Amino acid sequence: MDWSRAKTILIVTFLLLDLFLGYQVIMSQNRDIETAPQGELIPSSLEELLKTRTITLDTGIPNETPQMNYVNVRFTSFAHHLQSLTGQVIGQQGVGVMVKFNEPVKLSDFTNKAEALKTLDPYTVYSRDYTFDEKRSSDSVQRYVQQYGKYPIFSAPLDIVVDEKRITGYRQIHVQIVNQGTGRKIIPAFTAVRTLLDNGYIRYGENISDVSVGYYGHMYDADIQVLAPVWRVVHTEGVHYVNGITGAIEQVPPLEKNSIISNNNTSK
Repeated sequence: MDWSRAKTILIVTFLLLDLFLGYQVIMSQNRDIETAPQGELIPSSLEELLKTRTITLDTGIPNETPQMNYVNVRFTSFAHHLQSLTGQVIGQQGVGVMVKFNEPVKLSDFTNKAEALKTLDPYTVYSRDYTFDEKRSSDSVQRYVQQYGKYPIFSAPLDIVVDEKRITGYRQIHVQIVNQGTGRKIIPAFTAVRTLLDNGYIRYGENISDVSVGYYGHMYDADIQVLAPVWRVVHTEGVHYVNGITGAIEQVPPLEKNSIISNNNTSK
């Protein structure tokens, strides 16, 4: 055997292999840079990513990863309550009920959100199941969400329409708990935020105002609905839900199925 020739072949082979691996590394780096906007490198931490994209974080990101479970629910029918609710125009809207008062109800303390629920109590049902949702409320619509244990059910809101310190109407969705699955530890909140950032749901220059945990599910034409534990992230351009078990981004239903009543459409 010609050892000198064999040695030369091995050296050339390893040299070609090194060149090929170097080419692969360079191409991989180029692909990473191309997936980000021009001039942006891919930061390794959430803090760096927010800074790079000039995204402000006006809320703390929770550290806890509680054990939660899927919950099976049935949407409450308001049919047997409608006749007892007097002095108002009532109509079913999807899985909920929409109400406009014939005469607006005066609100004595506009800043006391618990007072608004107490004032509404004679005109609705299950109002005591709800708590105020500041991050999804406005001057004209105060949003409350149904509670299940210590967690909010984002799919079951009670929207109270307010005009000049008077309640003019409301829209309500309520659910009855059927059963629940086995508890599992949910993903960290920062993972949910990072998922939205990496997939372009939160864009340059936006503000993240709330990261909170609760339950969410879509409205299907079925008797039993499934609510998943989710991280809700409220930001400048909207709100998104990330499944706390799978990490998948839950797609919000079309606007016409998920709208809240306003002072403009309560008169229709």
